[in-house]
Amino acid sequence: MNRRTTWLFFLLIILGVAIILSPFWLWQLKETKELNVLIMDKTVPDKTYREHNGLVYILNNQKYVKANKDKYYSQSDYKGFKPTDDNNYKISEVPDDLSNYDVLYLTDQYGVYEEEFYGSNSLGERSDKLYGGLETKDVNKIENALFQSDNKTLIAEFNTFASPTSDEAREKITTLLNVSWSGWIGRNFSDLNGDEVPVWVRDNYKEQSGKEWSFTGSGIVLINKDDYIVVLNNKDLTDTGVEFSTTTKGASVLHKELKSQYDYWFDIIEANDQDGVLAQYTLPVSKAGKKKLKGYNIPSSFPAIVQNANGQYTSYYFAGDYADEAEVPSLYQTVGFDTWKKYITYRKSFYWNTYVPIMKSILKDGLHKPAAKESNIETVKVGQIETNSQTNDEFIQIKKDGKWEDLVIKGVNMGISKPGAFPGETSISKDEYYRWFKEIGAMHANTIRVYTLHPPGFYQALYEYNQSATEPLYLIHGTWVNEDVLTEKQDAYSKEVTADAKEEIKNMIDIIHGNADLPERTGHASGKYEYDVSPYVLGFMLGTEWDPDVVNYTDDKHKGAKNYVGTYFKTEKASPFEVWLAKLMDYSADYEAKQYKWQHTMSFTNWVTTDMLDHPAEPSKDEDKAVVDPNHIMRTDKFHAGLFAAYHVYPYYPDFLNYEKSYSTYKNKQGEQSNYAAYLNQLRQMHDMPVMVAEFGVPASRGKTHENVNGMNQGFISEKEQGNIDKSLYQMILDEKYAGGLVFTWQDEWFKRTWNTMDYDNPNRRPFWSNIQTNEQHFGLLSFDPGKYEPTIYIDGSTEDWNKLNVPPLYTAADKEENTVQDVSVTSDEQQLSFKINYKDPINLKTDHTYLLLDTIADQGQKSTALEGKEKVNTDFGVDFAVKIGEKNDSHILIDSYYDSYYFHYGHLLNMIKKESYASKKNNGVYHPIRLALNKELEIQGEKIPFNSYETGKLLYGNGNPTSKDFNSLTDISVSEDKQTIELRIPWALLNIKDPSQKEIMADLWKKGMEGSQVIEGIHMAIVMEKDKKIVQTLPEMGSDNNIHLENTKQFTWDNWEEPAYHERLKESYYILQEAFSKIGN
Repeated sequence: MNRRTTWLFFLLIILGVAIILSPFWLWQLKETKELNVLIMDKTVPDKTYREHNGLVYILNNQKYVKANKDKYYSQSDYKGFKPTDDNNYKISEVPDDLSNYDVLYLTDQYGVYEEEFYGSNSLGERSDKLYGGLETKDVNKIENALFQSDNKTLIAEFNTFASPTSDEAREKITTLLNVSWSGWIGRNFSDLNGDEVPVWVRDNYKEQSGKEWSFTGSGIVLINKDDYIVVLNNKDLTDTGVEFSTTTKGASVLHKELKSQYDYWFDIIEANDQDGVLAQYTLPVSKAGKKKLKGYNIPSSFPAIVQNANGQYTSYYFAGDYADEAEVPSLYQTVGFDTWKKYITYRKSFYWNTYVPIMKSILKDGLHKPAAKESNIETVKVGQIETNSQTNDEFIQIKKDGKWEDLVIKGVNMGISKPGAFPGETSISKDEYYRWFKEIGAMHANTIRVYTLHPPGFYQALYEYNQSATEPLYLIHGTWVNEDVLTEKQDAYSKEVTADAKEEIKNMIDIIHGNADLPERTGHASGKYEYDVSPYVLGFMLGTEWDPDVVNYTDDKHKGAKNYVGTYFKTEKASPFEVWLAKLMDYSADYEAKQYKWQHTMSFTNWVTTDMLDHPAEPSKDEDKAVVDPNHIMRTDKFHAGLFAAYHVYPYYPDFLNYEKSYSTYKNKQGEQSNYAAYLNQLRQMHDMPVMVAEFGVPASRGKTHENVNGMNQGFISEKEQGNIDKSLYQMILDEKYAGGLVFTWQDEWFKRTWNTMDYDNPNRRPFWSNIQTNEQHFGLLSFDPGKYEPTIYIDGSTEDWNKLNVPPLYTAADKEENTVQDVSVTSDEQQLSFKINYKDPINLKTDHTYLLLDTIADQGQKSTALEGKEKVNTDFGVDFAVKIGEKNDSHILIDSYYDSYYFHYGHLLNMIKKESYASKKNNGVYHPIRLALNKELEIQGEKIPFNSYETGKLLYGNGNPTSKDFNSLTDISVSEDKQTIELRIPWALLNIKDPSQKEIMADLWKKGMEGSQVIEGIHMAIVMEKDKKIVQTLPEMGSDNNIHLENTKQFTWDNWEEPAYHERLKESYYILQEAFSKIGN
């Protein structure tokens, strides 16, 4: 071998060694990158650190180092539960100051339990918690870090917010991550009969089903917050495992398409912004499996990774235990090792195939990059005064790119209450406000109006939302005038009224500039206000819907008062009341200019009752006797912001809107006759300034209060109808050249009352239950549905939700082969009683009729109830309500005439309907339909309009499940596909229940009046089955005397409550308006 060959030989050897060692020396050549990562892991039962070891490997492998240039260590570089050498542990708390961290990573927060820590617990038995669950104080620290700087990325994964995390902490962290938890978690098991399935899963399944755990083979186990178990196995599945795949957006963000099988724990979530879904799971379910999931309202496909990228921070939520990896190599100083693992040795490993490339991509390109902060608001200075808006003849204007542009107002009103509290308790949290603002922004709305001062969390949430939003949400801020004092004094100029109004204005101005500290005061917001939201405040809207008696009294008492000329506002031809308003507006402008050198566009609240038009068709003098004319108030040259008029305008009230003859020929711009558009047109012509409809809308309630000649009624409107009507009203507002409109309202308000139901409930307990008979409670686009995190019962013909709640039958037929009705189950929630009736054979509604006989109040009621076939059911107890489930146009609830609150009210007390001599007698043999009044007798220009009411006890067939394409929120009865199950709801108010949370009902009306009430233990029930007009079955069975005996009936009872269980749901109307708003004013 010559020298040249020898050198070549050694060169090849050296080259071969270099190639073999290249993963190591190439890694050494890579530059380190400083990245400060806070790892939070509360599930560390031993020193394997497996819940975050996989993350630490990636950080070290990619040469990310801490501020001290050192690598990351699994055993020390995390906060949470830390095992020590002496079979003990210590807790390392999250530091108060997180400003030095770039990434906040929350791995498993489930925690450590006694059996895992002190024993082996190979069977997965439950034991007492040593430490675990995300805490509110932790989330507060994270939230502060995200909003106090703009360089943070938050990453969290399962289990961050499932059990045992508290409700408050869960709400806060899901808001930050922009996700909603369904209450369900799940896991794929390769062997359902293997040891990996925890003992508690098997035990819970046996307890809920009464069956032994006998599943074999692979399958998916789903578990809800109440530990209810659903198993997908065999016929439910078409394949094994859960499919993970990136979306189109995910492939773009992560720079690769990924598809793999995921086999560990996951939670079922929903992204609040669908555009943020980067990957999704798909359960391989068959047709039978899909049907089973649908019954439990569980989707078969749901987000796996959700990104929330905004101007302030970026977050990622991994809906799985991704960083949990048992076999992580200690050698990390290599390049390409993960590729080897992916394609050669761990081809089915989710960690190597999916999680590692995802994290590498996020760490490289997906961390939050603070951009140069550009305000989404432009302001203008005139001299030393700053403003953000002005008005022309038709619109409020804002600055865009240095030019004044018309801003078409499209927004919502927002109240100050939620279930379980009255408005004065100011109970809405900052996190709830923040979540709502995101949903309102996603609806393409640009404005929120509030009526009064909100708690500090409102302004903080608005500030933080606008810091992160591309397009701002503007605020029109109202100031409340104490109506009790105003009504008592009748004189707007009284010292008490004016002082209170000015104090409210001053506080409001200080609050929006982040400069207020209000002491606690009953019925008012209080606290420290530190967030300056003045750039986002579009304008002020002073006052309330003015009482016409107060207006007239003020005008009469101060007749001859001179016009007002103030620094910023003046009046011409103004009434004394209008002068008083101008002075308040001037006070407001003066105080803000002196204190903060700001001006905001100005208005005051007005409504149809005090407009400047004459309404000859109005039957009520109170609705057309006073005028408050905004045209009489003008701004001076020193007021540089805008001035506009604002009215609350609904289509069904006052009554002249239905009866004004000149409106009957007016057609809106869509060519349809519209009284509403006619009034808008007439009102708009009277103004020489922009006019905003500050309230409009219809309620999605079961109960109805007013009817509109064009079908835009106040109540008995489905959510879909609500959305379409609101959309139509808004379009007419724009077509008639208004500055825009504000939908009434954002959220349902359980504390509200309405005139035709307010005498039938307990006014002190209204916020504790949902009265769907009271329309005023259900104007919202956001519903508060019964059930925590997930629904209780949907009336949709499906029985899985009954199984989930583990509701046992109240009645079961003694002989199922001989009887039509097999069993009857009853449950209740904050809104209704729900019934499930199972039949032996498919039901024929033409010939098969089911009756429910309900005894709510003792010592009264009918003891003989005639059925359709003229047969009678005799009882030794009084039946107060008879429910018939028959054909679709012949199903209703009847009430014992002696207990009929409608008749007692309008017949006996007010003499407005025909008197019946039998009604005051017990057991009189007469049932009445359940009715609600719509209007009392009216006289319009000499013509009498009779008293009007409607039957609200009629029951409507449909599908009450919001996830169904056939959803109708008015559904009372639903029949299963096989026609062997019927579900029924009865709203509490239809049963004369004044407060279901305390089992309070109306007492004997004829002895104690409508104010009387009593508390019951429950409701006795009997069921009667009629076939071909003959009674074929009763539950309980009749006695030998052919009577149903009280002692044999079952009594349904329920637990009292002080805190209503509810969850938020965006109504169908929300999505209709979302689409409409997306096409307007952009």
